[in-house]
Amino acid sequence: MNSRNGIMWSIAVLLCLIAIPKASAQSPASAPSNTDLQERIRQLETQMAEMRGELDRLKRDTAKTEPQIVPISATVADSSSPASQATKQETKPAPKVIGIDLGPVRATPYGTIYFNAFGNSGGTNNADVPLFATPTNQGNVSMSVRQTRLGLKLEGPTIAHAKSRGQVEADFFGGFPAVGVGENFGIVRLRLAFARLEWEKTSLEAGQDWTIFAPNNPVSIAAAAIPQMAAAGNVWARLPQLRLEHHWASGKVLWQGAVLAPSTGDSPTASTSPFFLQPTTGGASRVPFFQSRVAFSDGNWLGTKKGGTIGFSGQYGRARVANTAGNNKIDAVGIAVDWNFPIVARLTINGEAFVGRNLAGFQAGAFQGFNPDFAYRRGTTLISGGPRAIGTRGGWMQFGFTPPTLSDRLTIYGTYGLDDPRDRDLVSLTKRDWRLRNQAVAFSFLYKFTPQLSWGIEFRRFDTFYLQSGKQTSNHVNLGAAFSF
Repeated sequence: MNSRNGIMWSIAVLLCLIAIPKASAQSPASAPSNTDLQERIRQLETQMAEMRGELDRLKRDTAKTEPQIVPISATVADSSSPASQATKQETKPAPKVIGIDLGPVRATPYGTIYFNAFGNSGGTNNADVPLFATPTNQGNVSMSVRQTRLGLKLEGPTIAHAKSRGQVEADFFGGFPAVGVGENFGIVRLRLAFARLEWEKTSLEAGQDWTIFAPNNPVSIAAAAIPQMAAAGNVWARLPQLRLEHHWASGKVLWQGAVLAPSTGDSPTASTSPFFLQPTTGGASRVPFFQSRVAFSDGNWLGTKKGGTIGFSGQYGRARVANTAGNNKIDAVGIAVDWNFPIVARLTINGEAFVGRNLAGFQAGAFQGFNPDFAYRRGTTLISGGPRAIGTRGGWMQFGFTPPTLSDRLTIYGTYGLDDPRDRDLVSLTKRDWRLRNQAVAFSFLYKFTPQLSWGIEFRRFDTFYLQSGKQTSNHVNLGAAFSF
C-alpha cells in the first residue's frame, strides 16, 4: 500500500502545480508577463516529465513486490502451454543422487535381485542353471534366488591425467552349506573386483574381470550366474588379470591385451583345506595366460542407427600334468570371433565361434580340458600316449526381435549353441564316459514393466552325447523375474 499512496500523493502535487498558474491567470492585477508565463510553463513541463518517470518506477516496483492473483480456471486452461510446462520443469524436484562419499572416492551401490522357478524333464549337471544333460533320468522342480548379485562402483580422483575407478561385485552362487536346508543358503561368490585408470584413449586395469577372449554372452533372465550356452559353445571366464586397452579411429578400433591367472578348469594337484590355495595344472606350468583382441565398432551399423561390433581374439596358456608318463606339458590355446550388431532396425544377431584345445577353464570342450591317459590305437591294441589336450570347436548364435508394439518393452530371443570335442582325443586307457558333443537350443521372451523390473520365460533343450551312455536329453523350463537398482 505504500507504493500506491506514493502514486496518489504524486498525482495530487501535479494537480496543484497545474491549478496555481490557472488561479493566477484569473487575477488581472497580478497577471504575469509573457516571459514569466513561459518560464512557469517550462518548469511545469520539467516537473511533469519527472513525475512520469517516478510513476513508471513505482509501477515496476509494484509489479516486482506484489504477487499476481490468477484465477484457478485460467491456470487449468493454460496447464498445457509451453510456459506452464517450463514452470513444471523448473519446479520439479531434483533427482536423488545415490552414492556415498568416502574422502576423494565416491561409492555407488547397485544390484539385481533374481527369482527363478524352474523344472527339468531329466538329469542335468546343475538344476537351476544347467550346462548339459546327464545319464540319470531324475527330473526335478524347484525355485532359487541365488543368482542375485550385489555390487559397488567406485569413482576416484584423477591420477596422472587419468580417471580412476573400480568395481566389486558378488552373487550367492558359491555353493551351499552342508545342512539339510542348505539349498536356500547360497554362499557368497566373488564375481568382479578390479581397479582401472582411464586416459582419453588408453586404459589400464588390474583385478578380476571378464576375459577379453570371446567376451560375448547371450541375453537370458534364467542364466545369469553362469552365462547361457556355457559348455555348449559359449567360452567364458572371469579371471584375475592385468589388462591394457587402446582406441584408434575415434573409438571405432579397439585393441586389448591381458596377462591372466592360468585357470585350466581342473582340480588342484593337492588340497588339504578349502581355504588354502593349491596350484592347478595351469599354475603348475609356471606360465600365465596371455590374451589379445581387436574389435571394430560402428555407431550406425548398416544404416540402422544402432551400434554394432565384430571382434577377433586369441588365448595362449600351458598346463603341466603331474605324475603322468610322457610329455606332461600341454598347451591351452584358442582363437575366436565374436559379433553383436543389428540386421535390421528391430532384429539383432549376437554370437561367437571358436576353435582350440584344453579350454576347460572356459567351460569349452563340453567342460573337458585334457585326457590324462590318452591312448593310440594300433589295430585292437591301445598304446599309452600320456596326457593330451582335448581339441574342440563350437559356438553359439542368438537372434533378438523387438516387435513394434508395447513401447519396445518386449523382446523375443532364439539361441543355438554347439560344442564338439575332437573324438580322437577322447580315446583313453581307462574306460571313461567322455562327452562327445553337447548342443542346446533356447527360446525365451523378456518383458520390461519398467527399466528396473523385468520378467520372462525361457525354454532350453540339451542333447548331450556320451561315449558310453549314448545320447541324453533334458528340457529345462525357467520362469524368471529380475529387479535392478
